[in-house]
Amino acid sequence: MQRIINALVQFRNPIIYLFLMGISLFFLSSRSSFHQNKLEKFSLYFSSSLYDFSNSIDQYFNLKEKNQLLIEENSRLKSIALKANAPFLYDSFMGKSKRFPFKIINVNIIKNSFLNQRNYILIDQGSEDGIQPETGVITSNGILGIVKSVTKNHASIISILHQDLKINVRFKNRTAFGSMVWKGLDPVEFRIDDIVSSSNIELGDTIVTGGMSSFFPFGIPFGTITELDKDSDSGYFIVTAKLFQNPAQTYNAYVIDNNFKEEIELLNKEERK
Repeated sequence: MQRIINALVQFRNPIIYLFLMGISLFFLSSRSSFHQNKLEKFSLYFSSSLYDFSNSIDQYFNLKEKNQLLIEENSRLKSIALKANAPFLYDSFMGKSKRFPFKIINVNIIKNSFLNQRNYILIDQGSEDGIQPETGVITSNGILGIVKSVTKNHASIISILHQDLKINVRFKNRTAFGSMVWKGLDPVEFRIDDIVSSSNIELGDTIVTGGMSSFFPFGIPFGTITELDKDSDSGYFIVTAKLFQNPAQTYNAYVIDNNFKEEIELLNKEERK
């Protein structure tokens, strides 16, 4: 208690000054509309600055939660966008529930190699989160690869930057199909094989997933034709494509699991017998 009294005595002059200034401001605001208006403006400026500062701190500490909400919203929007292409692949008589038989799981990339000829990607979710081997992986602007191995909490992906991985593709608004494979140098430059020279394709055509496998639904756009030449000896086009998004600079992705995958694999096994 004595310390408080000593502090009051020591700072008596500033305390008396602030007290008298407060009384003066009170009388000014109550007797003069001009000064009242000025004080209200100052009060508004001070309080708004204080609330802005408080809101900034609150937003900073809630970034993780808001980011998670944005990721979930992006997953829903991605699902809607993919479903929009589904009728081209699945006939209407199958019913809406079967038009898009893919489950979407949002994942984060924790390791992404791109300096080798056969590159792999590691993601932060595994079997406990519903990730299964041999499922497709896409991004907001294209495709990323195919899940190879799965543990409890993680999974490895064969990147499209892998020279042994071939992706079935076609060209938007065209009937030509082919196989896309990485050229092994530039991470956005790919080669498309098996396109006969009689196909009606042009420079700038958009490349989409072909829908002829259980990994990817039909119609996901992911690149364009940048070079196009005819090989007169083989009767095929020499096609170079460029991706919309660099796979080496991707940090978030979507694993898409075909709900009919087991049925399709069973039928494929029966055909091989």
